[in-house]
Amino acid sequence: MHENNKSEAATKADLKELEQKLNGKIDSVETTVKHLAIELSKTQADVRQIKNDMATKMSTKDDISRVLSAIDAFASEALAYRNHDTLRGRAIMEHDDKLKNHETRILELETTQR
Repeated sequence: MHENNKSEAATKADLKELEQKLNGKIDSVETTVKHLAIELSKTQADVRQIKNDMATKMSTKDDISRVLSAIDAFASEALAYRNHDTLRGRAIMEHDDKLKNHETRILELETTQR
């Protein structure tokens, strides 16, 4: 079957030529399908890895959140203890002043009673 005259009957040579062309195209399609299957498999593996990484990172984020919460709680307690120490320090300073001036106060009391 020649390109110019499509009304002629196909010869065995024409059919053989057509078969070879079709086989070449089928081989090309099969190669493309195999390549796509391999790439799809790689992509699926990548997606699985991304999912695992995200799960790990979420776990890490949760862990970081728990650590930061614990640090916040500890810092809050430390601040409360510092405030209590400041108040105790003032009370101790007042008592220290009273003890240092104790003799002076006793002398004043004794002098006023005489």
